[in-house]
Amino acid sequence: MKALFLHGLESNPKSEKSKFLAKFDAECPAMDYNNPGLFNEILAKIQSDRPDVLIGSSMGGWFAYCLSTITGIPTLLFNPAVHSRSMEPVVQMGSMKANHTVILGKKDVLINPEETLEWIKKNPGNFKVNFENNGHQTPIGIFKKYVLNSGYLNEMQRIKMFEEFNSLD
Repeated sequence: MKALFLHGLESNPKSEKSKFLAKFDAECPAMDYNNPGLFNEILAKIQSDRPDVLIGSSMGGWFAYCLSTITGIPTLLFNPAVHSRSMEPVVQMGSMKANHTVILGKKDVLINPEETLEWIKKNPGNFKVNFENNGHQTPIGIFKKYVLNSGYLNEMQRIKMFEEFNSLD
């Protein structure tokens, strides 16, 4: 899997999720959403490296969605901040429709899942929505489950991840 993981506003690139993904040919850059040039920097990285999937959490999910409208790269979006953002980072939107797997926490009080569903109905892309019984922060087990089942892993990576995933239960 060649993936790019974009962490959330209050997270950092050394999170448990980033460490997990780094084992599987994923890049996890530090995201300073206050930097007005960040979007173009990440877009240039994507155009150079051509990842198979963009994975984003919260504000990183918003970024991943916006980037997919320019690149057409599919996404895994965990509680994406597609509305109700506490700040507005500089982003651009394109017109490409990509495939999006969206994972929403039923108990999320920061990014209301019902509002996200309404947003999805009005925006371009092919969306597959999944609900989990968590709040805004996605537990590592749920994160791993969706990455493992995403279809973006080769067989050896799937076996390695499956073994690691099962060892945590």
